[in-house]
Amino acid sequence: MDYPTTQPTLLNRLRQGDEISWADFYHLYSPLIICAGKYYHLSDSECEDLVQQVMAKFFANSQSFVYRAGQVKFRSYFSKIVHNQIIDTIRSNHVQMRLKINAHILYDEFHEVFMNEWRKAALAEAKAELKRRVDEKTFQAFEMYGLQNHPAEQVAEILDMPLSSLYTAKSRCIKMLQEIIERYNRTDGELNLEL
Repeated sequence: MDYPTTQPTLLNRLRQGDEISWADFYHLYSPLIICAGKYYHLSDSECEDLVQQVMAKFFANSQSFVYRAGQVKFRSYFSKIVHNQIIDTIRSNHVQMRLKINAHILYDEFHEVFMNEWRKAALAEAKAELKRRVDEKTFQAFEMYGLQNHPAEQVAEILDMPLSSLYTAKSRCIKMLQEIIERYNRTDGELNLEL
C-alpha cells in the first residue's frame, strides 16, 4: 500500500483476523465512506448502510487480498469497492432520480472527493505516528499550542511546563510531522499532503 507506512502491517493483521486491526480499519475508513455517500446525496441511514456493506465486502475479501507493493495502490482498490457499492445502493434504492449524471462521470468527481478524504485520513495517521514517537506531554503541548492555537501561557500552565519547553516541543513536533508527511508524499505521489 502506498499510503501510510503502518498500513501494510494493518492489512497483514486483518488477514490474520486480528480483532483490534478490524476496529482500527473500521475507525479509519468509515468516515471516508460516509463522506463519499454524502457526496452522492445518500441519506444518513443510507450512508450507515453503505458503511456496513462496504466493510462486509472488504472483510469478506480480506483473506484473499494480497498487497503487492508498486502494482496497485490500496486506495484505488478500496475506492472501487466504495464507488461500486454506492452505485449498487443508488440502483437498489431508486435514488437515481436524485442523480441525473451517469455513473462513469460520477466516478471522476467521486475520485476527487475520495482523494480529499483520503488526505484527511493520511494526515490523521501522520499525527498518530507522531504521537507514538514523542512522549505524551510533548504531544499534548504540540496539539494544544501548535494545532489548536491555544495561548502559549495557558498551555504551559495547564501542562505545568516552562514556556521554553513548550516552544521546543512545538518546534520539534512540527519538524517531525513535516518529515512524516514528506515520507508519505514520496511514497504516494498523488497524496500531496501539507501541514
